[in-house]
Amino acid sequence: MIKPIITNKIELAQPSYTVALTEVMVPQTLTDLVDTAEHYRLKPIGCVGLAANQIGELFRVIVVWNGGNWIRMINPIWKARDNKMGLSHEACLSRPGVNRKIKRHKRILVNWWDEDGTVREQRFSGFTARIIQHECDHLDGVFI
Repeated sequence: MIKPIITNKIELAQPSYTVALTEVMVPQTLTDLVDTAEHYRLKPIGCVGLAANQIGELFRVIVVWNGGNWIRMINPIWKARDNKMGLSHEACLSRPGVNRKIKRHKRILVNWWDEDGTVREQRFSGFTARIIQHECDHLDGVFI
């Protein structure tokens, strides 16, 4: 289901909580995230990632557009692979009209659960690494 995007700063500032795979709302939240992200991806504003708190759910769940597919990440944790940083413009559906230059790690390693409960680990670089860091910031109540 396509959900409205939360823009209220007080709501967005609340950190999300780690969830168990048995959490009954996680599958529906993943579906809603993909439906909502895909809806906006096809609009002029675009969408390449979305965090659960942006649709009103305080779960540590994100979706990220990568290579023509949505990667669904439950409880993602990332760490920098080196100290190389890049500065680039970022926008956000939750902050309409805001576009800021943000410094991010260029290469990261991410651990997460997929929707089947399988633990995943993958290296990401460039734009996809930037998206993951942006969405994980949302989970911590941080936004541009």
